[in-house]
Amino acid sequence: MEQELRGSTRLGNYLRRLRVGYGLSLRRVEDKAKTGGGEIDNSQLSRYERGKCYPSFDKLCLLANIFNVPIQNFSDVLDLERVEAYEPAEPATYEDIKAEAGREWDQGNYARAYAIYETALARLEDGAEGSVDPETLARARFNLARTLLRMGKISLAETELRLILRRHRDISPTTEVAVLGALADAHEDKGDRYLALLESEKALALAREAANVEYEGYALHRIGRLHFLDGEHAQALDSFRGARTLLEDKASRYDLTLIRINIGFCQAMLGKVDRGVRELREALQVSGKEGYRRCSTYALLYLGQIHLAKQELAKARDFFEEAELMAHGGEERFVDILFQTAYHLWEMARLSGNQVQEKVYFGRLKFLRSQLDRHFLEVEKFDQFIEQGKSR
Repeated sequence: MEQELRGSTRLGNYLRRLRVGYGLSLRRVEDKAKTGGGEIDNSQLSRYERGKCYPSFDKLCLLANIFNVPIQNFSDVLDLERVEAYEPAEPATYEDIKAEAGREWDQGNYARAYAIYETALARLEDGAEGSVDPETLARARFNLARTLLRMGKISLAETELRLILRRHRDISPTTEVAVLGALADAHEDKGDRYLALLESEKALALAREAANVEYEGYALHRIGRLHFLDGEHAQALDSFRGARTLLEDKASRYDLTLIRINIGFCQAMLGKVDRGVRELREALQVSGKEGYRRCSTYALLYLGQIHLAKQELAKARDFFEEAELMAHGGEERFVDILFQTAYHLWEMARLSGNQVQEKVYFGRLKFLRSQLDRHFLEVEKFDQFIEQGKSR
């Protein structure tokens, strides 16, 4: 039974956005529910959308099936209620609000950035900026979706991105390329690198067709990262260098610093260790000066991996522990990087026979794994270790 006056405005807005995004009326959702063997009358759905009451779990399952989204999306939406404390209090124009959100994004404060981007979108939807074209609305929604990816809400982000693409005739080729790229990121995070590569290559082709050098550069960077994840460092380095050439006068300093970090690590993995370490240290200096916390943690993580490969364990440990501290700092914890640092420290403890540290880091990995929706090499290796333990 639903509980009156205890609903969620955020969940209600999300349900309405799904329904409108799929072009369904309240009555049509009711018909689809009956076809699926359930029952949600249109007045009941209207109460959910207005935040008057919560749907029961059975009703949420039925709605997830109608809108073709994971049930996890609804709990992710409710979890986002925590960002409301970060909503800007002072009224401002859409462009000013968007710029503020971009600054928070660069500093790695993704929950705060999401709240501000959400305020910017609400301003457009409420008519505060006058008549708004579909392209501007699509870009505002894209900013929300890419921030959700950084917050680990991968399925929720994927749904938002697909809703934008449903109206692909109303958006520019540039926005379509950006959305395809973000979808590739989502599938990369889910561990489907083949699909991510297909989407990245499609985004690259569309960017070239539209003669958009900036988005061609971002597509190349994304393809480079996929090669990077597969251990194909020579191909990755070529793509990263191509991306840097195209983006040098167009991308933000944050993005260029991230590309530089990736180039440095690839150089080190290809045997040019001194050059790679120099690139990483210089990028680390820039990141620290500009407050790019996520870039800094990546640089520290990769420096640790380089020293680990050289069997310089003391230096590797120092870099991993520094990366761990930085990933913990700030308003937003970087759970993915915390997992990676813990994994390498756990492996070092296992190899050195330090059973106490091995148990500590193993417990930390189990705790962090429960918070991760992303898939990357360290996650795959840890999951494999757990499965092997179960089969013994």
